[in-house]
Order: sequence, then structure tokens, then C-alpha cells
Amino acid sequence: MDKLLLSALNDTYYQLELKQAEIAHALSHRIFELESGWYNGHYHKDDNGNWFRESYPIPVIGVKGFCDIEIQFDEISVSTKLKRTAALTYSFDKFAGHEFEAYGVEDYLADFYHPGQTFQELKENIRACDEKEIGFSFVFPFDAEGKQIFEFVKLLRREGFFY
Repeated sequence: MDKLLLSALNDTYYQLELKQAEIAHALSHRIFELESGWYNGHYHKDDNGNWFRESYPIPVIGVKGFCDIEIQFDEISVSTKLKRTAALTYSFDKFAGHEFEAYGVEDYLADFYHPGQTFQELKENIRACDEKEIGFSFVFPFDAEGKQIFEFVKLLRREGFFY
């Protein structure tokens, strides 16, 4: 086995463990119930916009009832949902400064919104779909602090998002 590769993997995964602990600490001593684990099988878009499945595990913190926090090598994503009817009437103005995507819950490869689109396009795409719930994935830089994630999860709770 390549010892340099193993050392690099260990160092990289150690950084993920540290970030997972930081975020869990910021959330667990507060008002949320957490579950945590390492999961593979997540999907990302490549540079051409095609979905591809990733086999390696990443830490995921489940905030019971509100969201999943996926700690990736280069960013943190917060996945949550809204009922379709709520998404159609929701303003989304509070999220104008956040990078996020919206997609189907039943068909999670159905893309309803990504950066560069307008909130009007988001609503038109939701209106045209048969989904009962709309999934959202909000993106934060890897160096976002646990407190920032905590405040964001509180915002999701106030705004009626769930998981």
C-alpha cells in the first residue's frame, strides 16, 4: 500500500473530523437533537453540469427535524426541504446572499434552481413539477464557523423548513 497516499488520506479525513466536531459542538449544546455518521453515495455535478455519484464517505450531521449538514472536502452543504405549496408562496429574499440549489425530493436529479437563476424561475420550475416537497441545498465555505451554521439552522427552523 502506498504510505504517502494513506498519510494524505489520514490528514484529509482528520480535517473533516475536526470540522464535524466543531459544528456538532455548536449545535449540540443548544436546542437541537443531532445524529451523526459517515455516508457515501452522494451526488455532485461535474463541470459540464452532469450528475455523478461519489463513492467516498463524508461526515453528515443530521439535525433532527430540520436538515442534514454534509461536510465535504471543500465546502459544507445544508440540505433541507419545504412543502411544494409553501415553496410556491415563499419569498426566498432571506436567502439572496446564500448560494443554494433546489431540486426534487422524489426525483433528486430534477434541478429547479441553481446560482444564476432568478427566484421567479425557481417558482416557475416548482409550479411545473409534480413534487410534493422541494429539496434545498445551501452551500457554505469549508471554513465557515460552527456558530454560523447554528444561526443558519435556527433561520431554517423559523422559516418552516424541515427534514
